[in-house]
Amino acid sequence: MNIEARRRAISSLNLKEAQHAGLVLHRYLSKHDDTHEGAKDLYTQAQNSAASPVYAYAFARWKEHLQKLGNTRLFAATASSPIAVGLGNESVLEVGLTVHHTYGMPIIPGSALKGLCRRGAARLQDEGKITREQFEVLFGYSNGDGDASAGYITFWDAWYDPESVEGKPFHRDVITVHHPDYYSSRGANAFPTDFDDPNPVPFLVVKPGARFLFALTVPDQAWGAFAENLLKWCLQYLGVGAKTNAGYGFFRTDEPKQPTEPAKQSTAAQTILPPSTGREVWQSVTVSYNPGQRVLQVQRQHQGQTQGASADAQRTQQLLNSLSASAREKLTTGKRRLLADVEIEVSGNRRTIVKIIPKE
Repeated sequence: MNIEARRRAISSLNLKEAQHAGLVLHRYLSKHDDTHEGAKDLYTQAQNSAASPVYAYAFARWKEHLQKLGNTRLFAATASSPIAVGLGNESVLEVGLTVHHTYGMPIIPGSALKGLCRRGAARLQDEGKITREQFEVLFGYSNGDGDASAGYITFWDAWYDPESVEGKPFHRDVITVHHPDYYSSRGANAFPTDFDDPNPVPFLVVKPGARFLFALTVPDQAWGAFAENLLKWCLQYLGVGAKTNAGYGFFRTDEPKQPTEPAKQSTAAQTILPPSTGREVWQSVTVSYNPGQRVLQVQRQHQGQTQGASADAQRTQQLLNSLSASAREKLTTGKRRLLADVEIEVSGNRRTIVKIIPKE
């Protein structure tokens, strides 16, 4: 089949009935253009993809299988911000997203979770909260003498729970490049000015409220409690995937953390201590309201890096109620933006909006 015949076949497909978001994104792009119209249409169809009965059955079978494994701990966590795992994956579009190859639903690879925990454990080791021996039990080691050991913890892929967010976990988001010539030339041929044309680039994320099933296979219950607490800590305070500095990738766990059991050996686990929290005031920044996710967001440039903070749907409603009618109207209608001083609570990499003081 030649290229023109393939295009005709693609154009005849009814994408509104498509249930596999990965297949839609990788096979059904009709055209590339500077306005990203083809990509926008594709993302709109992908975000309407719903979990099929086949996936619901596969998820239930997967959960049942994990429950039968020995020394395996399961817990659920809910996305409190957009999740963008696999943004750098190879894709016919400019950005990617990790989805299950067979079912097209979002998935967080076990390798990503292990890498997240390794980053968190390294941070805790630097702070003296865990020992080198505990770190090596979790992730293994190798030295110059030929001694090596694999880690004793198995990190399973995290599957999306089809009973959350009405079975539709995807959401179309956008990155707006305000100074494309400046960034493409790295400042060599252009300067960032107010006359530049912004270039909105759409991409797909997992929407807040989507619930995932996490699983760890461990050598015993003490290490299991330790590894589970560590993973929960990292999901809540460090974030998984891309754009964590901009507020993406964070989860909340509904059930309380389980304490670790008393250690019987010198290398046994200890309770993961949460990071200390602090407060910052970001002055004269633009607060934006995302009506699709019903969340407030804010970004700033600090020491050459982009930092972002957000508020979940419940906190967003509280913040909106605390504002004057005119400020609330600016955030919820028209451009949905408000210039303000914003008080931020900082916990690990997570930044949460706690107060908005309008400047206008």
